[in-house]
Amino acid sequence: MAQYEMNLRDYWLIVRRRRFIIIASTVLVALFSLWIARQKVPFYEATAAVKFEQSTALSGLLVEVLSYNSADSIETQATLLKSYPILEEVARRLGRLPETARGEAVQESKSYMAALDSIGGKIRTSRVPSTSILEVIATSTNSREARDLANTVVEAYRDYNRSVRNGRITEARKFIEAQLKEVEGRVRRAEEEVWAFREANRIISPGAESSVLLSLFTQLRSDIEKTRQQRTELEMTQGRLARNDAASVAERVFVDSANPALQRLQATQVELLLERNNLALEVTDRHPRLQALDDRLREVRSEMRREVNAQVALLRSREEILNRQMGELLQKNREVPSIELGLQRLQRDAKVNDDLLTLLKTKHQEALIKESEGVEEVSIVRPATEPGSPVGGETFNTVVVGGLVGLMLGLVLAFVQETLDTSIGTIEDVETYLQVPVLGIVPHIDARETVQRLVERRPALADMDSEALQSHALLITHFDPKSPVAEAYRTLRTNIQFTRLEKQGKILVVTSPTLQEGKTTTIVNLALTMAQNGQRTLLVGANLRRPSIHRFFGIEREPGLSDVLVGNARWRDCIRTVADILMG
Repeated sequence: MAQYEMNLRDYWLIVRRRRFIIIASTVLVALFSLWIARQKVPFYEATAAVKFEQSTALSGLLVEVLSYNSADSIETQATLLKSYPILEEVARRLGRLPETARGEAVQESKSYMAALDSIGGKIRTSRVPSTSILEVIATSTNSREARDLANTVVEAYRDYNRSVRNGRITEARKFIEAQLKEVEGRVRRAEEEVWAFREANRIISPGAESSVLLSLFTQLRSDIEKTRQQRTELEMTQGRLARNDAASVAERVFVDSANPALQRLQATQVELLLERNNLALEVTDRHPRLQALDDRLREVRSEMRREVNAQVALLRSREEILNRQMGELLQKNREVPSIELGLQRLQRDAKVNDDLLTLLKTKHQEALIKESEGVEEVSIVRPATEPGSPVGGETFNTVVVGGLVGLMLGLVLAFVQETLDTSIGTIEDVETYLQVPVLGIVPHIDARETVQRLVERRPALADMDSEALQSHALLITHFDPKSPVAEAYRTLRTNIQFTRLEKQGKILVVTSPTLQEGKTTTIVNLALTMAQNGQRTLLVGANLRRPSIHRFFGIEREPGLSDVLVGNARWRDCIRTVADILMG
């Protein structure tokens, strides 16, 4: 192609010239898109939405503060929706797992894990922008299965969140109820012992000194009981920590303590457990990141154990001090009559148990209130419905898109082929590659149409043989001088005359790269136009392989140029004038 600036008309010409490539590309890609659309298996999507509201704090139980840290964001909840506990519960509710398969039994079974992976691959989550609403999108080849899967996931997530948030409240309530039964029995026994002692010894009221000692004994005894209770709770925590270390690092250990260090360690433990549970869905137990989290959890548990051990040691030290103080009071109380002292002891025990019972009842009521309120952070705002039509199943749209892609591909191929095309097809191409100016353009002569036009003008020509008529048709500048083709030859003649003003050449050579390209027709008509213009013109037929000029004028082929070249004739003897042509 010639390198020149192209306009819209040039682009349109390229499109017309390469239209078959464009049409073929469009049709083929559209048919391929139709085949792809027919081969696709239709799948359905069902969407359910849940609203997540983060809890702030809970107080009034043995646990003073229960809240999320900053890591509990919407993104974390979106990841938790596809976590292992949720997927396991969903599989169990859908009948993919038996009720007896839990924990390690599921992890050790390849078929069970494959079921969980299959469910996880069919769901995805997305957050509604600028809201705390999460959408759960379930995909399946069955519309009802997609609906059930989406609804089961959000229900399992809601129940899991509720159980995790309310688990500690329920645990505290059960512990208080167990303590209540024990303390109520001790209070009844203590009251019965006081009444029986007074009845046996007929005591109405203890003395003033005994009252003071009784008050001291009561206070000291209460302190000892509280210290012993705190130590007992921490020792139970020690046991839980020891059992948890021996069992699994992935289980959480709750420590009931107002100690800031223990609260900080508990918060760290919750964060690490959440991160580990999410990571366990993606990697195996031997993955370096998972093992690193397990090591970190063990370090946190070790720190918690050391902190609990320190607290236990401190409480034991305090208990020893209180016991020594109790011994001193007992030493002072030796002077008090044994009966009064026995009564004081019984009254002291009864009061301690009564105070403890009152405290436990208060805590029990608070636990019941909190348990009835519950912590509801997740609510289902939109359950999934059965989809009526598959996703991406519109064949027409697929074919249209394929046709557009094919059209663009065809245009690209057309312009690429046009760019790679090195053939000469325009005037600019000729001037660029040959480095010569184009003097004129001669249209193709349609011999049949020209013969028909000549016969219409001159009916007498109809009696001539076909070969003669063909020759007349090709000599269009003579037999049809008013035709556009004859005018093109005259334009070429004029341009040649202007060129001769700059170059004083008198010889014109007409040639072509291949056969049957119109060399003879062009030179004959050009010679006629020059002769018609009054110029002395000598037409030499130099096509030694297939000479044909003699047929145009109806003269003998010999002698000719070849005879002159070999010396068989003189050039003047070979010239044929107009008279020779007229005479035949």
